Amino acid sequence: MTRCYIGVDVVEIQRFRILPPSKHPRFYKRVFDKYEFKHCIGRSDPFPHFAGIFAAKEAVFKAINDILPLQFTQISIRYDINGRPIVWINEAEFSAQLEKYWKNQNLEVQVSIAHSSDLAVAWAITFSTNSGYDLVEGFNKFKTELQREVNDVFVEHRCVQ
Repeated sequence: MTRCYIGVDVVEIQRFRILPPSKHPRFYKRVFDKYEFKHCIGRSDPFPHFAGIFAAKEAVFKAINDILPLQFTQISIRYDINGRPIVWINEAEFSAQLEKYWKNQNLEVQVSIAHSSDLAVAWAITFSTNSGYDLVEGFNKFKTELQREVNDVFVEHRCVQ
């Protein structure tokens, strides 16, 4: 049984350009961990990367919060050897009850980040395999309901010549 949740976030890069780390270190320490900060600051233009990571953390927060109530600071974005973003959850701050819940959910989280010159966008999809919900069955029910609605709303008209 698998249940999936999706989260999406869009961030204006300009919001980070007007808040440079040199003038707002408290904000950056609150929002980004050392790894994320180092990743961004090492770029020729760090602001799209700050915005992208921020959007990714927001998207993960939206996708995972129904399954596991986390704080924003417990979500961290890392990168694998191919540069693909991966999600790390800081389990050190879990209470005993939350940790048991986390381990029983068997969660998988995937994230993707993209940015243009103006915007950063990220989406996250979370799969929970112990949720008591069958994803295929849920999709089939959704498809059946959608087909029923389409049939009720749209009437076929044919032109006869």
